[in-house]
Amino acid sequence: MRFLLCLSLSAYSLAASAAFSAEAAPSDAAIAGAQIAVAERTVTTSVAKPVPTEWKLGFNGLFVPREEVAVGTTLQDQRIAAVEAEAGDYVTAGQVLMRLDTVKLDIKLRETEARVARARAWLAQQEATQAQAQSSLNRTQRLRSNGAVSEQSYDDKLSALNIAEQSVGVAKAEFTQAEAQLAEAKSERARAVIHAPVSGIISERNARVGALAGSGTLFSLIRDGEIEFAAEVPESEILLMKAGQAAHVTLPDGKIAAGHIRLLSPKIDRQTRLGRAYIAIEGKQISLFSGAFGRADVVFSQSKAILVNDSALLHGREASDASVFVVVGGKAVKKTVKLGLRKNGAVEIRSGLSAGDHIIEKAGPLLRDGETVTPVPARAP
Repeated sequence: MRFLLCLSLSAYSLAASAAFSAEAAPSDAAIAGAQIAVAERTVTTSVAKPVPTEWKLGFNGLFVPREEVAVGTTLQDQRIAAVEAEAGDYVTAGQVLMRLDTVKLDIKLRETEARVARARAWLAQQEATQAQAQSSLNRTQRLRSNGAVSEQSYDDKLSALNIAEQSVGVAKAEFTQAEAQLAEAKSERARAVIHAPVSGIISERNARVGALAGSGTLFSLIRDGEIEFAAEVPESEILLMKAGQAAHVTLPDGKIAAGHIRLLSPKIDRQTRLGRAYIAIEGKQISLFSGAFGRADVVFSQSKAILVNDSALLHGREASDASVFVVVGGKAVKKTVKLGLRKNGAVEIRSGLSAGDHIIEKAGPLLRDGETVTPVPARAP
């Protein structure tokens, strides 16, 4: 009886195990469906199309005068009597900036005027003597023709005329010299009043009342008040720039002003390896001060370009080796591309892609060439 019971229990267990195994084992159709589900990777795609693009380079720098004019004087030994302009003033060409003490200059001017007067009187006297000598010689010549005077008398009159003519020449030279001295004295007297050579803003005033004028700069003027931006540019990037390119300059007050490259300095600093670009700012900017800090973005190229995100790129061993995946007929196809300029996490594709290609936005290392994928269009930013 016990044997029959054990036999029945064993048979029941075998039947239960067979039933459980039949329920747990997956069918071939289920396995194939799972493999297809795994193979069809979902990828985000974007359509390649050329878009108008501005390529910019950003630089820091300082606002500087476009042209600064130094004002001084040659009258170094004269004391400053009055200063009539201050730093920050806008002056016009010819406006009085400073006056020097003129006591010594006035004395010198009066002395040279007296010298000219004496030289003029001496010249007139010598010219009168010459005229008398000429008249006497003329009378002697008439008498000589009649035999009324001797040859010796005629020679004496001729010699007197020659001496008078030489004296007139000397008197004329002295008079000319005296006039030149007078002109110089008047010029020095005029230079005692310092005028603005150009219109502009006084950026610096070194003149002080009572001090000697000296040989240094007394005033510095910013011609016409024009301030421009001087950008420090790495030598590797200055080759991309040229005069006339558009620029956007950030002013000290945070505003953006339009400008353009006026001049590229031909010199690169040996130690910093930086060059300098001078950017003219369009429009009159009253908030600009020389020496203020700023920033400029230079547009060095404008073109239509196909851009892809960095995440779509696969890089090879060399820096120039790059490729992207595109979707063709539901499969991922790898294309070798030539890279160009970079901008805000995107790269210009110069060759290898055509307009209309569906680019896989994230080309991970596990994605294989020819793999079946399900494309999903990326959302517009």
